[in-house]
Amino acid sequence: MIDLFSVKLNKDYDFIQTEVPAGSGTWLCTETNGDYVKGYSYEVVEGVATRIEQSQDYLINNAIYPTIESVCSYLNNMFFVKNLANTFPMYWDNITLEDFHYDYNCIFSSGSLTFDNGKISPVNNVNAEDLIYIGGQRNRFFSYVSTVEENSVTVDNTAMVNTTEPAAIFVSGLPQSVEKIIAQMISYDVFDREAPTDLQSEHIGNYSYTKADYLIGSMAYPSEIVSGLESFKRVRFT
Repeated sequence: MIDLFSVKLNKDYDFIQTEVPAGSGTWLCTETNGDYVKGYSYEVVEGVATRIEQSQDYLINNAIYPTIESVCSYLNNMFFVKNLANTFPMYWDNITLEDFHYDYNCIFSSGSLTFDNGKISPVNNVNAEDLIYIGGQRNRFFSYVSTVEENSVTVDNTAMVNTTEPAAIFVSGLPQSVEKIIAQMISYDVFDREAPTDLQSEHIGNYSYTKADYLIGSMAYPSEIVSGLESFKRVRFT
């Protein structure tokens, strides 16, 4: 799962643990514990913890789903998994999401779905913490599932538009290695990117310069972060 904690693991902290450290330094909380929240970071002085990086937390949370979408588009691969419980008929038409084509086996819920303040219904065969993709007319987004109830799920992506519309829900089985790279990309964007340029190359007189960067979406990333994505690329047919 890509969250505050997985992204911040790519940054250096003096302490990475559940409890407030006895010593002084920066602390990344590994589990929610009382007043302290998993993924939040703190400055600790003599056992007193004060939260830091709140603006960075906001940026990280807002970058998770756009970065997932950018990577999946770059790879031409949504990593949809087969729904072994589906009962859809064989004549179900292929679903087209942007340039992606998938058959009925990938659909976990479909039909007239109601989107209401974070809750989607009716939804079946989806589990808490699943990464799902909603393909509708007004609602088209990735989200992790926060909770599951009978015939409904709650998601944490605030992009939801309250409406009732025909839509399909897919479960994406992002490989752990891809999740790790996405977390590194977000960490790079928030903590390490040098603004305001993503210069790829320049040529001045006899001097030339080229960066070995990968352009994913509208942003360039160092090859040491994202080169591992290449093995997951699928051929795009036009």
